[in-house]
Amino acid sequence: MAKNQAISSASSGTRRGRLVFLAALATLASLAPGSLPAQTTTATPPALAPSSSGDIPWLSNFLDRLKPGVDTSLPESTRAMVERLERQLAQGTDAADTLAEIDERLDEDRQKSPHTVNAQLLFLKAAALNQLNRREEAKDIYRDMTQRFPELPEPWNNLAVLEAADGRLDEARTALEMAIRTAPDYAVARENLGDLYIMLAARSYDAASKLDPSDGTRQKGAETRKLLEPSRPSQPQSRTP
Repeated sequence: MAKNQAISSASSGTRRGRLVFLAALATLASLAPGSLPAQTTTATPPALAPSSSGDIPWLSNFLDRLKPGVDTSLPESTRAMVERLERQLAQGTDAADTLAEIDERLDEDRQKSPHTVNAQLLFLKAAALNQLNRREEAKDIYRDMTQRFPELPEPWNNLAVLEAADGRLDEARTALEMAIRTAPDYAVARENLGDLYIMLAARSYDAASKLDPSDGTRQKGAETRKLLEPSRPSQPQSRTP
């Protein structure tokens, strides 16, 4: 019951954000936005930076917060604090200071109720760690959240984004499939999974071209990678007087 008071009804909706699977594939900011996966009913997540492997062009839909539709039953003062921390991370404010404040608040909550944890703060902690390039620690938090709060798809989604950023596409696919299994109507994860399949196809074409460097295989790889490029705004057509 204590856990339910901390997250209360975490199974209701979220707004889509673009953590930009396109960007792990560009640097993550979390559950803050980017160029591969992200969350719901909130601001679009920032694009991620290219991974060291060089074969993942983007990451989109990386979530920087739990869906606003989730009723966490938090006191207004706590809700305001969470929203302020979200803004700090989204604006790129000192992530180290934000992380320290999150840890302090989590410690205070733990002392008051040892068996309760604030899902929103835990989610933000992973995002802050990611901004500080402490990606493995962020992954550990997302994995822990999938066990603590199995009704939430966002931790699976953000875990997938980070795995993809590290070039672990098979692991990213598994995480996205779990997000969809948790919430079949979770559009963000479905979009990210589609992007991931394109990435897997591009990687397969690259491997094939090394074994048989034919023009056709190279062309397929190039055409596939174009699908991963961020769409450009359409230019207005000029009219002839």
